[in-house]
Amino acid sequence: MMNKLIAIYKYKSHVVEGELSGGAYFLMSMLSEDGPLEKNLLDKISNDFFLVSSTVGEDYGPFESLEDLSKFCFSICTELKSPYVTLHSLEEFNALIEKSANLTELLSDLQSEGNLLENVAITQKKSLMQRVFDRV
Repeated sequence: MMNKLIAIYKYKSHVVEGELSGGAYFLMSMLSEDGPLEKNLLDKISNDFFLVSSTVGEDYGPFESLEDLSKFCFSICTELKSPYVTLHSLEEFNALIEKSANLTELLSDLQSEGNLLENVAITQKKSLMQRVFDRV
């Protein structure tokens, strides 16, 4: 299996006086090939990123944009020296679960689909052939 992190996020709308008033993105889970990342690691990176504790229940955020969420996920990727992280919305994740025939297929789809962020500080240390096979 490739050494990619998988981030699952959701968008939550704010309702003020019965009216939709914008919303924010929240990181729900971050997975590695060994399973979910430890909460204490995510808490540490979150505290460094936000400079204050920023969790809502079990989720990390709020992030005003997907770009801000991507930066946070990339900081986790950098901390773990992982070459890639893929971002999936909760809806995309659920759709992949429904279409996958088994766990192997689901893991493959999670690795190959979604918004891919590359940690060039890690990937450029690899040979061209290693990079080609990692992206597949």
